[in-house]
Amino acid sequence: MKNDVRQRVIEVTARHFKAPKALRTFVEKEVRKLNRYYEEGILDYHIILTHDSHEEKAEIVANSKGHRFAAQESDVKMDRAVVLAVEKIKHQLTRHRDKLVEK
Repeated sequence: MKNDVRQRVIEVTARHFKAPKALRTFVEKEVRKLNRYYEEGILDYHIILTHDSHEEKAEIVANSKGHRFAAQESDVKMDRAVVLAVEKIKHQLTRHRDKLVEK
């Protein structure tokens, strides 16, 4: 696996609550795992964490050259919502990469 010399921007926004540093660190760690699925093109990530009265929501937007990947998940626990959203993005990145390889 080649070293990634480009630092991808990871922006975390918390709505309706102040996200603890541990949560922000967890989110960044999970999102960084996505880099291995589409090394060529992700420029930045924007993660929006929302706290509502009975559920936690995680929305992830990954931007690449000419394409935008987005996923939204909700759960009773924020960390689970983040993991589910990361899985959706991973699936999108894998499908996109496979389509590029087929061409």
